Amino acid sequence: MKMNGRLLLLVAALAAGASALTGCGKGAADSNGPGSTEDVGSVSLALQLGSGGIINTFSYALTGPSTKTGTIDVSHSTTVSAVIGAVPAGSGYVISLSGTTTDGTTTCNGTSGAFTVTPRMTTAVTVAISCKQGATTGSVSINGTINICAAVDSVSANPPQGASIAIFASAHDSDSGPSPVSYRWTTSSGTLSDATAQNPTLTCTAPGNVTLTVTATDGDPACSDTFTLLVACPPDSALGDPAWVEIGANNQAIARLITPYTVCPSITVDGATSPMNLRVGPATEPIRPSTSDPTITPMTVNTKPSVFPVSTCELNLPAGAAAATVAGQNLPLPKANPQRIVVLGDSGCRLAIGNPWQACNDPVQYPFPVIAAAAAAMKPDLVLHVGDYHYRENACPADQPQCQGSPWGYGWDVWQVDLFQPGAPLLAAAPWIMVRGNHESCNRGGQGWYRFLDTQPYSPMKDCNDPAQDNVANYNDPYAVTAGDTQFIAFDSSNTPKAALAPGSLGFNNYTAEIASAAALVNPNLLPIWANHHPILAYTAGTPVTGGNPGLLSVMAAAYPTAYFPPGIDLVMHGHVHDFQAISFSSGHPSTFVIGTGGDNLDVALPASITIAPAANTTVGQLTYAQTFGFMVMDKVGPKNWSYTAYSPTGTVITRCTQVAAACTGCSDPTPGTQISCNPFGSL
Repeated sequence: MKMNGRLLLLVAALAAGASALTGCGKGAADSNGPGSTEDVGSVSLALQLGSGGIINTFSYALTGPSTKTGTIDVSHSTTVSAVIGAVPAGSGYVISLSGTTTDGTTTCNGTSGAFTVTPRMTTAVTVAISCKQGATTGSVSINGTINICAAVDSVSANPPQGASIAIFASAHDSDSGPSPVSYRWTTSSGTLSDATAQNPTLTCTAPGNVTLTVTATDGDPACSDTFTLLVACPPDSALGDPAWVEIGANNQAIARLITPYTVCPSITVDGATSPMNLRVGPATEPIRPSTSDPTITPMTVNTKPSVFPVSTCELNLPAGAAAATVAGQNLPLPKANPQRIVVLGDSGCRLAIGNPWQACNDPVQYPFPVIAAAAAAMKPDLVLHVGDYHYRENACPADQPQCQGSPWGYGWDVWQVDLFQPGAPLLAAAPWIMVRGNHESCNRGGQGWYRFLDTQPYSPMKDCNDPAQDNVANYNDPYAVTAGDTQFIAFDSSNTPKAALAPGSLGFNNYTAEIASAAALVNPNLLPIWANHHPILAYTAGTPVTGGNPGLLSVMAAAYPTAYFPPGIDLVMHGHVHDFQAISFSSGHPSTFVIGTGGDNLDVALPASITIAPAANTTVGQLTYAQTFGFMVMDKVGPKNWSYTAYSPTGTVITRCTQVAAACTGCSDPTPGTQISCNPFGSL
């Protein structure tokens, strides 16, 4: 009969790197032979080495007269202790133990000495276990390269040019690597033309100091140099901002100024200083196609967004103000009893498809700058402009050398060169009454009209930016301006068509309402002068010659059959036709001046003899006509009495006209207008 014994394994010692293991194990699981039925203990603690590593399982291998392998679960024990049963009796046994921590960094091994297994007895065997921890350190191989960082040498700025300042930087990198020197700018205010350029331009948005910082780098993120520069954006007084005064309804004088900044300067009126109000700030407005551009080809694109990089500032001046100063400029203020009034119209330079392209820099072909200077030198008390300020609608073609380089479109750049630069002397000389022309209708220069010239408060609901609002924005209520004993009725005819308006149509109804409003403004105790852009009782040059504007005539004849104008109107002033006309009527209609000679291409000459009347039921008594550039001056000669002198651009007299009260029997108008007589008269 074969007799078996049992082994009791105990850890007697540990090598360095492990802590003492004590306690009882859960037991051993054999990989061959029957397992022991003896209870070998219970679990109490986990086996953890002093290094922090954890061993869950030890493996054993028993060799000798018989072999046996298995594992010992030490996941909940602090010792490697187990009873291995069913070991055949004999001598020369050896047992080996091995285990590895769960992180794989430490291995533990041990082998007992030879021992004998005695039948029906448990042989205690002690195994010394040594634990070895793997290497916990390594080495680093460093292959360094030397990089000399970029260094800023200098930063500077030019004196301001308007609201723009050119800035400069220089830097060097001795080893030219790892990349070429690059620049990056930041600014405390204003806008940079290119924040990554070596030499960008700063556009100021407000006066005062601006801090600029440039960083130069050679491509190494840790290798850069920074330099700070302080510049000063100039005040409005140093910029020559366009500033003027215009007169609106109820003789309200309005101070206006255009600034490249987003803030308005202060204005001083009779010693009291206050900030101007922002009418509208900078913006790029939607495209409005030109009516003079029926086709757009890939070679010539003639529509573009309207860019307004400027702010319009304004302030209503108190009645009777004696002095006003803004941005270093003395503003011209209204006089209660003006003695000299300049009248002109159609003053822009023509750049439009289908028309002769003007030489805008030639003072002979485009004389508005000369006209404005000559008129200003006559020291007027008031200026009346009868419309069409803006004409540079299309890009100058390559085959037209006389207009190359001119700005075009409907943005600020054109308004600046068509009105505010050439007209500066006259804007500074006297307040203006500004009548709206067809070139300021919504599908042309209307966006600029509402930003700069319209006398009503600026409204996003009426600014010509949205075509859906054109039916409102193309019509404005008339208003009256009193100049001593004379009255001007400013009438907006900008959207008048070239054909008669159908009764009940939108245009017919709108203009009928405007005429009724204008009639209510007429003061018979004064000398009422009607001012609108399109001629009504005058001639339009062409072959054949035609009379006044059919659209307006259709509405005015419906409101005032045969008389055309509301009762009390004594004189009428127009533009639109680019010539000078002075017409007096023996039929009792108010005498008419056409002064569309302010700078745009002149129209073809009227014939020496005209056999048609300007409109039905009118009879021309005297017609004085000139096909020449120029302007007209009204000089006060008595109560409700003026002389009217037409001048060439340089101030040479073309003709002088005087007025006399009309005396007509059976006239359709119970208050017939004033007649004029010109000397010389006829075709001049």
